[in-house]
Amino acid sequence: MARADYLEHLLTSFASDPRCSPDFDSGFKAVLSGLSVSSSLTSRRYPIWPLVRKQLDRVFDRCIESYKGDWARVLLAGVRLSEMAQRPPLLWAIPSTKLAENGDSTLAVEIVVSDLVDAKPEGMPEIDWQLLNLERWDSNFRFAIRSLLGPSGIPLPDAGVLCGALESVRELFRLFRHFRPKLTKALMDFDALRDDRTRPQGTLYCELCWRESIRSKRLQEIDVNERQGIGAVLRSGTLTEDEQDVRWEQALMLKTCQHLPPTVALISRAEAVELGRVFGGFRVERMTAGNLSQRYCSIHKPGSSKYHADLRYKAAFQHHLSVLMGSARSDFAVNFRPPDAADMQEVRKTAYDQVHSGLHAIAPRRGALIGLREKVWLMHCDGLSQSGMAKRLGISRQAISKAKKSLEQLVNAHHAGNYINPLTGEAQVPEGIRDDIRDALRRGLSVAAIAKEVGLGKGTVDGLVRLMDSR
Repeated sequence: MARADYLEHLLTSFASDPRCSPDFDSGFKAVLSGLSVSSSLTSRRYPIWPLVRKQLDRVFDRCIESYKGDWARVLLAGVRLSEMAQRPPLLWAIPSTKLAENGDSTLAVEIVVSDLVDAKPEGMPEIDWQLLNLERWDSNFRFAIRSLLGPSGIPLPDAGVLCGALESVRELFRLFRHFRPKLTKALMDFDALRDDRTRPQGTLYCELCWRESIRSKRLQEIDVNERQGIGAVLRSGTLTEDEQDVRWEQALMLKTCQHLPPTVALISRAEAVELGRVFGGFRVERMTAGNLSQRYCSIHKPGSSKYHADLRYKAAFQHHLSVLMGSARSDFAVNFRPPDAADMQEVRKTAYDQVHSGLHAIAPRRGALIGLREKVWLMHCDGLSQSGMAKRLGISRQAISKAKKSLEQLVNAHHAGNYINPLTGEAQVPEGIRDDIRDALRRGLSVAAIAKEVGLGKGTVDGLVRLMDSR
């Protein structure tokens, strides 16, 4: 995994739950600050788990002890936080159904003694063992949090701090999945010899724009197809909604190699065998997807014209991402704002539109001079009239007026395409705009001419045109 350029963004993407205690939040941040590009879950030279032991073990235990109410505490018993990657749960929660007095079935949780092997199986790579245990513990954390919630889904009185700590641990474990060793020593077997490229990576984005990487898109497609495959096996018209939910939960437990006790299992042996075939098939597909690029999207494949056109903006794009994340200072006098409640793609598109706006030249080193439109904006903020601006800059009033109009058009073009359609990954624009783009294409207009005609940015129009061509 090429973490060097991605580490800063990765660490800013994960944060502790705002409900957790100040001590836990401080320990969480200390763990993050101790991670480096060389850290991995199995490294002895740059280890992760000693960080957790030093910064979080005691404060996590105090969080548990501080809550005196009744909850599923036994699900986290017997193992320290820093040991969870090495040891599976002693007990684990299995979703089941409970029959009420009126005959309706309701969702329940059965806590049973774990029959999981306590030691790493011979031949299993260490990283696979750790990731498997983290996934098992995550299931217990989910049910422990559920036991702290009232009927309305709100934490019980005084349980907010503990809920925050448990959610923060889940977030930390999700972060750790990105810190796999670059090489894994294992048996010379296709099913065992798997490196960091072939495991789920979370959503990764193109280094040059807002779009998801080729690998992330493919893994998402596989996830959708796998859910459809599970649904085809579990589909039944005779079961209640609660019972169907339980069957889904139990199917996902089978995916992590957990055996279901017959007393609570709502999945038949034949269904379990069929689910095994489904999981096995998609596991191979995920391993194949591991060969796809995680650094670039399909539009910015290395060697393509779009890749070479945008490569010189890479440093500026990454820097402005840091600006929008609050960890750097902007080089621009006029800054585009992400839309309200923006997701990561919309934040990244704002950064892309900013550095491709042409407000000033993107210099190979910091310290580029601001452009005319930015100077006009700064003077406008100072209250200068157009005559005063023209006199100070030594240009005509018409040039000032033209610069102001150009700046307004630029900002409006960004706002018109700043929301992202989650299904396509491109700008979400009205159907009428898309019709205008199709009409302009039939007339043979260039992307730049179309962008000017419909009032959108060139990058936005380029993405929409490519989407239309792919269909």
